[in-house]
Amino acid sequence: MTFQPTRRRLLSTAALLPAAAWLPARAAQAGPVEFTFTMGVNTVPGTALINATAQDLDLWRKHGLKPVVPPPLGGGDRRTWSPEEENHSDVRLYGMGATINYLSKGVDFVIVADLGTRAEWHLWSMAERPVDARQLKGKRFAVTQLSGTDRLYVDLFLKSLGVSQDDVTLVPTGGVPQNYQALRNGQADIWVTTEHAAILIDREQRLRSVAKISDFVGKDWDPYVIVAKRRTLAERPALVKEAVATVLEAVRHIDKAPRQENLDRLMKLFKVDQAMAERLFATVSLNPSGKIKLATIEKMRNHYIENGLITPESAPLSAIYDASILGMR
Repeated sequence: MTFQPTRRRLLSTAALLPAAAWLPARAAQAGPVEFTFTMGVNTVPGTALINATAQDLDLWRKHGLKPVVPPPLGGGDRRTWSPEEENHSDVRLYGMGATINYLSKGVDFVIVADLGTRAEWHLWSMAERPVDARQLKGKRFAVTQLSGTDRLYVDLFLKSLGVSQDDVTLVPTGGVPQNYQALRNGQADIWVTTEHAAILIDREQRLRSVAKISDFVGKDWDPYVIVAKRRTLAERPALVKEAVATVLEAVRHIDKAPRQENLDRLMKLFKVDQAMAERLFATVSLNPSGKIKLATIEKMRNHYIENGLITPESAPLSAIYDASILGMR
């Protein structure tokens, strides 16, 4: 029938319009649509900058949405963990590695876009108590929790350096500041965390890098991504599309904005001076298209499987991503 192509064009156009345009009249009149949203770890300069830009430019309201931040996981203490509690947001900005790790443990969410900004993970020791990467046996590693992402990177470093997990001791502390204090107080010898987290917490620059993960896995590794709760994507796909569009509008603004505008926003966000803002901004990279790069997912998943961190059955490739919103690159 001749009206079908026209109808398809209208539906396609509707998917790209702000929420106020595709919501029913009653809902649009009632105000922006609420949904749960978290930007992931608030110490990540890339995701924090994206989130602040969206807020400062009032992009959520422009797109007819109102993000609501859920209560902190574990009441702020991450030593306890459950898949149900972890899956607490309709839309979330998170690390690809953490996503694959948690998905393998039963968290029912899926990657819908790739933000491009990446984290460089390091083994850190105190400069006054340096540790040789070739002599890790018997060392104590500070970790937030035994199921967390930093524990995953402890395992990756140990395997890359040929050290058995049985030859080290894990010291769960419950948080990033506690990890740093454990290292400073001599309760741990090593702390595995990202470069940006170390920059932010180590204002006295007392940390010393023992090794970095890119030495073993290369640079194309662990980008931050947009993750959607699978149920939300199935039942409210237009909402997820609009949330993704909002985040990517912020990404494109950052990409084209004067450098000083981004530095000023980082200085305000993290309460740092210009020099430290420059160091933080150097850790930010962007993918304005948001399209998912399958090769990166395959590389990370295969590495995790080869090193025994996950099984193929616990994280099938098809369950990790959904390209229905933006497609692939």
